[in-house]
Amino acid sequence: MRITLEVVVASAADAVAAAAGGADRLELVAELSAGGIAPSADTIRAVRQATALPLYVMIRPRGGSFVYDPGEVATMAAQARMARDLGADGLVVGALTAAGAIDEETLRTVLQAGAVPATFHRAFDELSDKRSALLHLATLPYIERVLTSGGSGQPQAAIAMLRALIKQASGVEVMVGAGVTLGNAAAILGETEAQALHTATAVRDPQLPGAAVSAERVRQMRRILDGGV
Repeated sequence: MRITLEVVVASAADAVAAAAGGADRLELVAELSAGGIAPSADTIRAVRQATALPLYVMIRPRGGSFVYDPGEVATMAAQARMARDLGADGLVVGALTAAGAIDEETLRTVLQAGAVPATFHRAFDELSDKRSALLHLATLPYIERVLTSGGSGQPQAAIAMLRALIKQASGVEVMVGAGVTLGNAAAILGETEAQALHTATAVRDPQLPGAAVSAERVRQMRRILDGGV
């Protein structure tokens, strides 16, 4: 079975390079250095015109905390509708309560506004009981996957948790991301049996958040996922 390679992009040029290198899906963000926020309408439109790859758009009004006030929730709902209307295949979203639990009310508001499939992003890594959270997310409308490093900034430091989540997952895909590099991707795949990897800076040249996606580095990652050298 082909392992899914999701590449984070910030422009149409990034999207073209990711597609040329063999990416299977794109996550479109702005301000990657801040962890990613919602891109502009013009950027979504340009990326949608540049590639037919599945396109998931970040829905996040700002960097920092994943706890949102009512005004921010309204903004996120508007961002979700805009992304859908501009041709996004899905959303990337997450929200937590002040107590550190999944904010189901906010999620439902945003997901229903967009009415397309969604990835629950790395807000998941801030949850204390990830296994219960995964079960809960599987009951929510539109959520089809979770992006996680297992609760650590580096997936290799949370192999046991990632393996447990992937084994447990039913109805929701567990995609491993954050800290996935050309050097550790093969080990992560082998030790977790993940079927989807998410990468951002590792496929940029130079390997910095503001750099452009390199088709060659995406190609190298694709070969690793396909079992090549």
